[in-house]
Amino acid sequence: MSTVTVVIQNAPYQADNKAWHALRFAGAALTEDMVVRVHLLDDGVEVGRINQQPPAGTVNLEEFITELMKCGFEVRACGMALNDCAIDEAVMIPGIERGSMKARWPGSRTAIR
Repeated sequence: MSTVTVVIQNAPYQADNKAWHALRFAGAALTEDMVVRVHLLDDGVEVGRINQQPPAGTVNLEEFITELMKCGFEVRACGMALNDCAIDEAVMIPGIERGSMKARWPGSRTAIR
């Protein structure tokens, strides 16, 4: 089984929709029976917050990422980014793990050293 890791660095609900498109890509990979891992980095950690208030006419990324996680989507939020953005883990979507750039994903062969 193939594995894809998607890094999201952009805050949700921006005009360029990069976070939304990254999640759509990751969701499509799930439909192809791939293992999908998402690493939230920089302002991308905001994608993992609970109680999001999306602008009218946009997809609620909290609901979308929660549904994807129920389908096997693995998500980690960069611990340094959480600290830099002053985000407590208690306000993250349940199931999102605190991670790091050096952490190994379960089943991976290597970690960044």
